[in-house]
Amino acid sequence: MAVDSAPGAGKPLTLTFISSSTPAETQSGKSFRWVDSAQRVRKDRARKTKGRAASDSPTSSNPPDSASSDDATSPSSDDSASEFGSVVMPYRYGVTIHPALNEASNAQTRRLFSHFSEIIAGHMVVLDSFSFSNGYRDVILPLAQQDENLAQAVSVVSAFHLGQRDPRLQRIAEAGHQAIVQKLRRDSLQLSPEQLFNPYILATILVLLVGETITGADNYTYLLEMLNCLTQYPDWISMLPPSLKDFFLQQIKMFQLFGVPLANESKGLQVLTGPEAYLDFMAYPELPPHSEHFTNMETIRSAIFDACSIYRRRAESSLSDDESIHLVEQLRLKVLNLDSTTKGAHALVWTYFIAAAESILPEHREFFAGRR
Repeated sequence: MAVDSAPGAGKPLTLTFISSSTPAETQSGKSFRWVDSAQRVRKDRARKTKGRAASDSPTSSNPPDSASSDDATSPSSDDSASEFGSVVMPYRYGVTIHPALNEASNAQTRRLFSHFSEIIAGHMVVLDSFSFSNGYRDVILPLAQQDENLAQAVSVVSAFHLGQRDPRLQRIAEAGHQAIVQKLRRDSLQLSPEQLFNPYILATILVLLVGETITGADNYTYLLEMLNCLTQYPDWISMLPPSLKDFFLQQIKMFQLFGVPLANESKGLQVLTGPEAYLDFMAYPELPPHSEHFTNMETIRSAIFDACSIYRRRAESSLSDDESIHLVEQLRLKVLNLDSTTKGAHALVWTYFIAAAESILPEHREFFAGRR
């Protein structure tokens, strides 16, 4: 899938994704250095507005073009911060930024971003309301407005979701998804750790994992391994602002909790031995104990623990048929009063899958398979 770029001084800002296994030639980009949050970045020269080329791809955006590396399109610039509400992230390495969404982005791109914000983001957190921050809306989308690859990932995931009713979008999403994954593969081989470990690549992997949960495609395990590799060097994550760091760590643990056991049984047993360490994504300390949400959250958390126990017992071959039926029935009774309209109940998809897979009685399997 090719992504059109704006012409200007012969240096396109955007990347051209290819389906070949041969690495694409590196294109010119703007190099910026992240600064401490106490510092203020000043523009050395005024931004020069260039012509913009229109793109026909529903999953592409039209970034503004500039021939100078001094133009203030960095996420740490004053203009970027004021226009997109972004933050200056303390980061010690130079990062190449490809500006993405802007005032010239086509209607399709904006539609896909809007769909991600309004529909997909709400399903990726347990509680979604004005009272709680939603990192997919408050962190991912602002970052996607600063980086083209992440913007492509957001558009692709939205296209996958909308593509369930629109075959044309489905085909475009599949091509775009493969192109982004191939680029991640090339980057993992060609980039230095300092270049590879940055919030944009981490956010891109998280968004692609969201897409895998929609499509059930076969890149889930590979993306999960990439996610695990990035977490082997936690120092760079610790340098991020608290809001970004907390969100990233919560989502990493969530995908590890629900993804690793399905990808690798031995590693899954290690994760599920202490599942409480992976449930930060369910932490809502501001919930009053007497609220309905608080009670439901406790039930959901307990149900997840039960599913973890069932998985461990089955993997260790220490579960008799009678015990299995008892544990599954116990779990059924626990979630009986939670339905699709219950806030946060969508966090039980993995729990219901484990219970349905373990069910010996047809009525148990029917109950959990019918839960959404």
